[in-house]
Amino acid sequence: MALSAEGRRRAGRISLIVLAIVTALALAIGTFPIGILRGAIEDRLSARLGTSVRIGTAKRNSFFSFSPVITLESLRIAQPSWAGDGDMVHAKSIQARVAVLPVVLGRAPRLEDVTATGLNLSLVRDSNGRANWENRDRKPSSNDGKGQGLAGFSIRDGHVTLRDDKRSLTISGQLKADASGVRVETKGKFHGTPASLAFSGPKIVGLEADARYPFQLLLTSPLLELRASGASVGALNFRTMALDIRAKASNLKYLDDVIEAGLFGTAPIDLTARVRHSGRDWFVDRLAGRIGSSRLTAKATVLKRDERTKIDADVHFVEFGFDDLADAEGRAKAAAIEARIGPRVLPGTRINLSKVGPTDGRILFKADRLLLENSAFKTLAGKIVLEGKLLRIENIVAEMTSGRMTGLVEVDQRNGARRPKLSIDLKFADGRLETVMGTKDITGPLQGRVALTGTGDTIREALGTANGRAGLAVESGTIKRTFAAVLGQDLGKAIGTVLRDKDAVVPLRCLVVGFEATQGDLVANQFVADTAISLGTGKGRISLASEQISLSISGQSRNPSVLRLEDPIGIGGTLASPSISAAGEPPGSKLDRGSVFSAVGKSIGRALGIGKKERMPVPPNPIDCRAAARQVL
Repeated sequence: MALSAEGRRRAGRISLIVLAIVTALALAIGTFPIGILRGAIEDRLSARLGTSVRIGTAKRNSFFSFSPVITLESLRIAQPSWAGDGDMVHAKSIQARVAVLPVVLGRAPRLEDVTATGLNLSLVRDSNGRANWENRDRKPSSNDGKGQGLAGFSIRDGHVTLRDDKRSLTISGQLKADASGVRVETKGKFHGTPASLAFSGPKIVGLEADARYPFQLLLTSPLLELRASGASVGALNFRTMALDIRAKASNLKYLDDVIEAGLFGTAPIDLTARVRHSGRDWFVDRLAGRIGSSRLTAKATVLKRDERTKIDADVHFVEFGFDDLADAEGRAKAAAIEARIGPRVLPGTRINLSKVGPTDGRILFKADRLLLENSAFKTLAGKIVLEGKLLRIENIVAEMTSGRMTGLVEVDQRNGARRPKLSIDLKFADGRLETVMGTKDITGPLQGRVALTGTGDTIREALGTANGRAGLAVESGTIKRTFAAVLGQDLGKAIGTVLRDKDAVVPLRCLVVGFEATQGDLVANQFVADTAISLGTGKGRISLASEQISLSISGQSRNPSVLRLEDPIGIGGTLASPSISAAGEPPGSKLDRGSVFSAVGKSIGRALGIGKKERMPVPPNPIDCRAAARQVL
C-alpha cells in the first residue's frame, strides 16, 4: 500500500531526526572529554585493586576521534595496607590509543601504542605468599590462557624493585621497553647472598593476544644459578608459558623458592627440565640430572587448588643414595649427634611434618641401584602419598641380594600433634641368612617382619619409644659344627671340631627369634636355635633408644661331652658394635684370654664334679619350626 503524501513527509522527518541523533551521538563519543571520567576511573580501579588509585589529570590528544590517544598523568597506585607505605605503581604518565566504541558497548578496550614514562614499580610479597600484584579474590576467566594484545608497548625511564619475603629475594634495577626489545636488569640479595636477575625479550609491536612471545631469564647467586628460555602466550603473560630450564644449586630447596612445589633440602643439584606454567599450575614434562650422586629422570604436575598444592609425580633413579636427600645442615646436625652419642645404626632422619605446608601429593618412585656400602639392599620402589600432615610410603618393594622387603611406612602428625607418630610394617621374604649376616658360617632361607609404632621427631627417636614386635625365622639351613657345639655349651665338641675339621657343618633345623616391643625395649619372647647336635635358647632385651644389647644364650647338647660351658653366652655392646662374653662375665664384656681360661676352668671343675649342676634333657625331635615362626612373623 503506497504512503500518502503526508505519510511520506512524516517518514522523512523521522529519518532526519534519527540521523541527527546518530550524528549527535557519534560527535559526543568522538569528542567526549575523558577528563570528566577521571574520578570514575579512580574509583573503579581502586575497587578492583583494593587500594587507593589517584590520577593527576586525564586527557585526550585530539578534538574528534573514535580511537583517541588517552594520557593519564601522575598516576599513583598505593601499596595495600599490609605491604607498607608508599606506592606500588608510580608513573609520570601513561599514554595509550584506546578504541572508544568497544568501551561504550561494554567490552574491554583494546590498547595500542602504550607508552609509560617515569614508571616505578614496587613489588612486594610477604612470607605467606600474599603479593601486591595479585588479586586473590579474582576468579579465573576464559581469557587466562592469553596475554594482552598490544600494537605497541614501550617504557621510558623505568625502574622496578622486588621484595619477596617468601623467596628470600630482594632486587632492584632498570626496566626498559623500546624498539630494541624488553630488558630488565636488577641486582640484590637471595637468602642474604649477592644475586642478579636479568630478563630479555623482543620488542612488543603488533602482537595478538595469543601470539607467541619468546624470552630469556637468568638468576645467578652463589646459592642458585637458574637459566630459563621459552615463550609466553601473549606478551609478558607469565601465567601461560613454556620453558626450558637449567638449574644448579647447593640445595634443592633454593630451586623450590622459585617454583614453589613444596620440595625439601638435599645435596647439590644439577637439573634440566622442560616445564609449562598455566595460571598457578606447573607441569614438568621432562626432568633429568643429578641430586648429589643420585641420577634421575622425572615428570610431574604441581597444581594450586583452594590454597593447597597438589603434586603428582613419577621419579626414576638410575642410582640413588639416601644421604642425597639431606642437605649440608642436616648432615652436620646428624654428625654432631653421632659425635655426642656415638655411632648409631638407626637413622636420625627427621620426620617432623610441622613445617609442611598445605600440600597433597602422590609420587611414584623407583631406584634401579641403591648407593649403599656393604648392604644387601639393591633396589627400591614404592609410592609416596602426602595428605597434609599425613605421609604414607606404600607398596614398598626393596630387592635384596637374595629375597625382598615389602611393606608400609607412615608418618602421622595430624590434628595439631606436636610430634609425629611413626608406624612401620615391613616384611622380609625369600631371603638368605648368610646374605644378611655376610658369612656362610650360618645359612638358610630367611623370613622376617618388623611392626613398630612410636612417636618422635626422627626415626631414631620414634623407634626409641616404639611398641610392637619384630621377628625372624630360618628353617632347614646349615651352621658350622663348632658354632652348633658352642650353642649347646659343649666345650668338648667345640674343641674336638676345631682340631679335626674346623669347617665342618651340621643342619640348622630351626632358628626363630621374636621380640615384643614396649616403649622402645625389645624383649625376647621367643628365641630358639635348633641344630642337629644342640638346642640353644635365649632371653634378654635390646634398647632401641640407646641401641644397647643385653642377651644371653643357654644351650644343651644332644650328645654331650664331658667338658661343658657352664655359664650362658652373653651378647652385649651396641647394634653398631656388638660383643660376646663368656664365663659369667656381664654381657658385652670382651671375650679375652682371661675369660676363656675362666670358662675352661669352670668346665673342667664341673667335669671333676666340683659344683656340678643338673642338666635339662634335650628333646630328641626338632621343634615345630613353622608353628614357632608363625608366632613371630
